[in-house]
Amino acid sequence: MENYWHLGRWGRIPVSMHWTVLLIFPWLFLWLNDWLAALIGSGAYFLLLLAHEFGHAAVARWRRVAVDGITLNGLHGETSHAYPRSTGDDILIAWGGVAAQVLVLLLTLLATPWIEFSSHAVWTVAAPVIMVFTRWNLFLMVVALLPIGPMDGRRAWAVIPWLRQRFRRRGSSGGKVVKLDPAKRRALQQQSEKAAADILQKLGKKK
Repeated sequence: MENYWHLGRWGRIPVSMHWTVLLIFPWLFLWLNDWLAALIGSGAYFLLLLAHEFGHAAVARWRRVAVDGITLNGLHGETSHAYPRSTGDDILIAWGGVAAQVLVLLLTLLATPWIEFSSHAVWTVAAPVIMVFTRWNLFLMVVALLPIGPMDGRRAWAVIPWLRQRFRRRGSSGGKVVKLDPAKRRALQQQSEKAAADILQKLGKKK
């Protein structure tokens, strides 16, 4: 692929990166005004993109959908996989990327109080990583869930009509009326009339 660098196979999945991923370094440098922090933050950003795409890949493999490859771009990536067997599987795979980002966010929030009390050198390295794994992470989640173009939101938000349809099916099946054919209806009617006549006859004998 043009303008893509092949990074080899990670977990038997071919991984490629577009040159636009490198633009994160000058952007972070302008933001932080520190080349070391920008370099560390760029590495964290790269790992965050990978976490998102491997979240898709993990869910796809869980649902037994073959994964063909992963490509990373400036603001998003793409996980190529075989066609899912159901709409539900397709929706799960779409949410897999953001789910991985949420996991990164939660782990970072749990680790941050411990890191704050560490040495200055550790904090110097950890600070840009924490910023990327929290603030930038939330921004990338919003971008990923936009229901436009190649973003995950186009398939992820299909969960709403999908759930609505399933609830409707479940409700209609729960209130289903059993219809009898005319022959069975007549047989039941005759049995009811006979049972009623027997009861009336027994009551008449008691009098």
